[in-house]
Amino acid sequence: MVSAVDSTRLVSAQYALKNLRNSDDSEQDAQSSSAASILSSYGLDSSSASLLSNQALSGLLDTLSSQSDTTDETDATGESADITSASFMSMLKQQLQDAAAAEGESGKAHDMLAALEAGTLTISDPTQGVSVTAWDVDDPDEADTESKAGEAIDVSGWSDFLNAHLERGSDGAFVKENGSYVDQTNDGNAFFGLIGSNYYYLSWPRAAAK
Repeated sequence: MVSAVDSTRLVSAQYALKNLRNSDDSEQDAQSSSAASILSSYGLDSSSASLLSNQALSGLLDTLSSQSDTTDETDATGESADITSASFMSMLKQQLQDAAAAEGESGKAHDMLAALEAGTLTISDPTQGVSVTAWDVDDPDEADTESKAGEAIDVSGWSDFLNAHLERGSDGAFVKENGSYVDQTNDGNAFFGLIGSNYYYLSWPRAAAK
């Protein structure tokens, strides 16, 4: 269950985001600053350059605030896509390519795209209880791959899953290094956000120190 403190933060963030979306241009900057401050206090990336937009953050907050236990929780965006399918991998690669182009020369989208092509990017969906290693649909060796077997993981809500996987700092915010969250279960990089129209958790190894 979400705590009373988390609930207060969530309600405040939702209110700020609602105002942000409904405000006119003269109020946009002030509302954006307020929303960013509240979202940052909850440990979430509020940057407009992030793959996780304010609209996506609003949906995330709605999802987290609606969760009441760890055994009967569903994604507020509806039934998830089949992350073990080639169609999902094709959509994922296209989204990462678009995000990488928007980033410029480098960034976390570049890192995730490189991990996908290297076969080291993992996608998890605890609401469906499945995790799978992503593959590059444009790799000639994967030309006939329609799907791959996923690994069964515990079915849980996003709040519990993120708290179990993402490292928090002394201020309670999720730790970020080089633009990516830190997966405390394997000390790797992590991203949580919208892929297509649903939320997924992506993780990949850190680059070797030079």
